Amino acid sequence: MTEARRRAYLEAMGYDVWVARPPGPGPLRLVLGPGAGGDLLVCASPDESGSKLAADIARALGDDPAWAWPDPDGANGGPTVEEAVADRLFTQLVVFGGELARALFGHDVPDVLGSAAVRVAPALDELAVRGAAKRAFWRLLGGGAD
Repeated sequence: MTEARRRAYLEAMGYDVWVARPPGPGPLRLVLGPGAGGDLLVCASPDESGSKLAADIARALGDDPAWAWPDPDGANGGPTVEEAVADRLFTQLVVFGGELARALFGHDVPDVLGSAAVRVAPALDELAVRGAAKRAFWRLLGGGAD
């Protein structure tokens, strides 16, 4: 007798049928690019990490930051954000975009993750077009006032 048929018989007899849920998706894995500095910058895609704005941000930080982006299929076996911080001892983690931050951490974004201070910045596409977003980003990194 198949599992579906057995459940149908039990339900027909008035029994509550409990079915185990399949496990939820695992933690979001990252593709981690090269970089030797203490900053991990997480953006939405590899295209964003190669943009002119991303290069300007990396130059302004001045310490050869590593860029990362989600690997939704987990095909490359990359690290989770926690593993990346622990393995490379990053001291600053910047996530570009609130939606990406929620995908990485859920609704409770920590202030500190391992050795890294965590900051959520506006998404790179927003930084590219909004002056107010750029000013907020530099304030977030301690770059001064407007």
